[in-house]
Amino acid sequence: MFFDTPAFIWDYNHLTAHSFPCMVQISKIMNEKPTTETEDPNRTRATLIRRVKNQHDDASWEDFDRIYRRYIYAIIRGMNISEHDANDIAQTVLLGMWNKLPNTDVENIRRFRSWLSTITKNAVLDFIRKRTRDTERVHKAEKEDDLTYLKTISLPDIEKIADKEWKLHLTNLALENIKPLFSGHAIEVFQRSLDGMDIKAIAKQLDLQENSVYRLKNRVKKRLIIEIEQLREELE
Repeated sequence: MFFDTPAFIWDYNHLTAHSFPCMVQISKIMNEKPTTETEDPNRTRATLIRRVKNQHDDASWEDFDRIYRRYIYAIIRGMNISEHDANDIAQTVLLGMWNKLPNTDVENIRRFRSWLSTITKNAVLDFIRKRTRDTERVHKAEKEDDLTYLKTISLPDIEKIADKEWKLHLTNLALENIKPLFSGHAIEVFQRSLDGMDIKAIAKQLDLQENSVYRLKNRVKKRLIIEIEQLREELE
């Protein structure tokens, strides 16, 4: 279980209050630097963003879709777009990426995920413009419903939403990646500590010694920081 968020489908309005009570702890982790070397000398692959410049690299595009679709969707939902429309817009953004990236000099993009969030916002603006035009052509009852829906769509500070969603997204990806590296109660201990439970309470619930809980928590945290740093290098 990762943060009570099934399949990364978040409602941004409930994110900090209910769905993700450990945002403060995650922010602290995201700001920490690994205490050991993060780069594996045997891991010399090109970054994912460079690899997907090849439209025919299906494996890389599957990775790109798996990693970024959920992030794009979360940003769109943060603008009060319905689930159905958010899925459609996310698909439009990804198709645009497939067409655009082969001719884009990614070396000139300072931060890819910020560039992607801007493209996502523009896709939402295009959706609003098109839906508004379409609304003018429908009969009155449907028109009023559509106009009410369009008025609920918000375009707040996209960078603030994108930054918060990225921290959530990257941390979940990192936890998914490191989970197979740990056995026993290690991940469960770390998860409960993120949820605000203290060492003594975790030890009692899981029938562990307090020093064991402390050790497991720090082992997972240390590896998580390294994994987050590696993902940042490849995905941002």
